[in-house]
Amino acid sequence: MTGRLDERTAMITGAASGIAATSARMFAEEGAQVVLADLDHAGAEEVARSIRDKGGAAIALRLDVTKADSWREAFQSALTRFARVDVLMNCAGLLFVAPIEDTSVQEFDRLVAVNLKGVFLGCRAAVEHMKQRDGDLPWASIINVSSTAGMIGTANTTLYTMTKGGVRVLSKSVAVEVAERGLHIRCNSLHPGSTETAMFDQNLAQRGMTREAHKQMSKTRNLIGRIGQAEEIASGALFLASDESRFMTGTELVMDGGYSAR
Repeated sequence: MTGRLDERTAMITGAASGIAATSARMFAEEGAQVVLADLDHAGAEEVARSIRDKGGAAIALRLDVTKADSWREAFQSALTRFARVDVLMNCAGLLFVAPIEDTSVQEFDRLVAVNLKGVFLGCRAAVEHMKQRDGDLPWASIINVSSTAGMIGTANTTLYTMTKGGVRVLSKSVAVEVAERGLHIRCNSLHPGSTETAMFDQNLAQRGMTREAHKQMSKTRNLIGRIGQAEEIASGALFLASDESRFMTGTELVMDGGYSAR
């Protein structure tokens, strides 16, 4: 049976856990060769092993998304193993919750480095490689994971909202630039809402909120009445990676249960 990502290689950052790990497994099930990149190499290798155990092709790399040299080495390793990279999913990210007056310059620098600079470096490395792909291949795809917080303002998340909003507009600029240069590369942003992941638990802990309290809030604030599952967000990433989204670039795919519609 033909997979939606047959004969393609996808690199995914933050792949040791959460939406990225789930996306890696889903991409592999659809025929992709997967490069799992994370600062947590052991965690990424565990996910890669689970893919290989099911007959898929996957390698794990240690990647510090804030370092240009680390990105260069990651692409070199991916090319040595799989010859090219067709999809980049920038999913590595950090969350910080606090009132603005309690937010330090150190936290500002930390979130900008990972959430924004990391995506910039990933896009730069991807374009440098993807522009050399054979022109007869399906267009390459860059997927930058933003957030509902990249669409609307939220209290006590100044830094997170700022960086995720930056990812949204960065994605548009990359899409426009590569198109004007005649490169066969698409670039879109993916905007999950609250999703059942370790970051969600971190968010609740930083807000001092219980799961039950969040569940009750979701029933009134979220149009679908619940938080998302990692598999649901990964299905959006799969759509953006595949030719099903071939007429889509420079825009957003919002998967937040209707949270941002109000």
